[in-house]
Amino acid sequence: MKKYLSMLLLLMLNGCGGYSIHNIDKPPPEDYDTWKKQGESQLRIKKTLLECGAIAPSTLGWSYMKAYEKIGLINQKDQTNHGFLVDRCMLKAGFVQQNTSWTIQDACADPRYRDYPACQPDTIIPAPSFEKRLNGWYCKVKTNYDFCLKYSLNVSGCSPERASNPPPECLDSNQSPSSSIGSNGSTDKQYKNNLSPLNPDSDKAIRLQRDIRNQSNQQMNEMLRNRAPRIGR
Repeated sequence: MKKYLSMLLLLMLNGCGGYSIHNIDKPPPEDYDTWKKQGESQLRIKKTLLECGAIAPSTLGWSYMKAYEKIGLINQKDQTNHGFLVDRCMLKAGFVQQNTSWTIQDACADPRYRDYPACQPDTIIPAPSFEKRLNGWYCKVKTNYDFCLKYSLNVSGCSPERASNPPPECLDSNQSPSSSIGSNGSTDKQYKNNLSPLNPDSDKAIRLQRDIRNQSNQQMNEMLRNRAPRIGR
């Protein structure tokens, strides 16, 4: 048992298996924070994600799989494959992944996913598209009131006023952000409130997952403090 615990701790300390002791107390990053490219702003990263076909600039903290269903991607495999294509599009555009221990290369090497179409060497990788961004689900919900009423996950967040004041990642090159939007272009909290369905059960599940994660992190820290010094003895 002691030998097993020692091996487990060594794996965790090395960051294997998608776990890193350095990130144990950190919340998971937003999707756009897992990409970088020299000289590119956070806003440009969000735009490129949308231009590559991402359902939204980030899928953290809301029921994004239901948004996939709104655009006809019902099957979970199709949703996952779509996400892989987005990642490969980002790589093709010169971005690199960061703040993650699970890259598209890792995914396509995994036996569960290596046969997915997006992981095949001869698959056609989409290029970022201005039209794809503006006509995608996310920006259509943000800029078209009628579309929002029909396809949003939270119709109570739809209004003509919001449609006329979309987040900066949904503006075309001839538009400038409204003065009501912060100088850093941050509208994350607003867009999540609008996209997430007003479902108490879903909200409860998210809180429960967060509590479990925090409790698990506390227990792991305690175990590391108690066990780590004994490794190698």
